[in-house]
Amino acid sequence: MMNEKNTYLSPQQLESLILADGNLMWRSADGSQQPVESICAFPLSYPEKEIVLQGNDKVELGIIEDLATLKPEIRKAILDQLEKRYFLPQVTMIHKMTERFGSAIWDLETDRGRIVISTRQLNEAVRELGPKRFLIVDVDGNRYEIKDLDTLPPESQAHFIGRG
Repeated sequence: MMNEKNTYLSPQQLESLILADGNLMWRSADGSQQPVESICAFPLSYPEKEIVLQGNDKVELGIIEDLATLKPEIRKAILDQLEKRYFLPQVTMIHKMTERFGSAIWDLETDRGRIVISTRQLNEAVRELGPKRFLIVDVDGNRYEIKDLDTLPPESQAHFIGRG
């Protein structure tokens, strides 16, 4: 099944998703199989909804409206793929942030451990996603999220707003 436009997959079509040797596969009507890649249309807002499935050559197979409708093992396989694709450490503390020569060095504590990153100018590196929610993008394109600035310690907030 190849779609020329975005198409939601029906429950019957979703039965074509199978696990083979731990890999997510699409089984066609003729019995052939192809690997499936999962892409989230709204990874920050709706991480378990509107999941685009792509087969060989990035051909769209269709869209899963909500992962909650899938069999648990298929849902888990897709969530595992999405976690790898959208790796997004959560910032829990800003130890230090210094700006020099148009770039910034951040010493961050995240839910995945402590890390020192380098970013371009702050207006390019920090994106506001909503009230008090921010995304920091380093020079390598890695992303780090501050879910709620108010939950960070006061000294971290001061470093973030440039007073620390």
